[in-house]
Amino acid sequence: MISSSTTRTQGNCSEISNSTFLCICDDGWQGIHCESMINFCHNVTCENKGVCRSLLLNYRCECLGNNYYGHHCEFTSKKIITYKIVSTSFAYIAIIALIIVAMFIIIMNILKYCFGIDSTQEDSKRYRREKQARKRKHPVIERFVYVNAPPQISK
Repeated sequence: MISSSTTRTQGNCSEISNSTFLCICDDGWQGIHCESMINFCHNVTCENKGVCRSLLLNYRCECLGNNYYGHHCEFTSKKIITYKIVSTSFAYIAIIALIIVAMFIIIMNILKYCFGIDSTQEDSKRYRREKQARKRKHPVIERFVYVNAPPQISK
């Protein structure tokens, strides 16, 4: 006899002998007693961090966010493509700007130390002259006169 624990609603079990039985599982189910659903995600890889969900007779890749789409999340939205292009462009512009600044510093040092051309020499001299002039100024001594002050009595 087939016990109630061996019969499942996902298949039909038939008794072969007193100690053995055979279950024919419905589509999408497997196991001796048809107790487990077939995992259709076993050999499936969803791209771009998508998550595979096993369905009754199929599977579905659930793409995270609205940035990817397709049966395996293999297509990228235009928004992400635009962001990648813009960020790459800004990176190139930043690298070019850094190279220009470095080249300017190198050229200024070559002009100063190899050819003796100092473009800031006049500004440096003027700054030193102004600094020396401030040091040479004598402090001004001021005498305050108070209004409505009582007259001083001289002795």
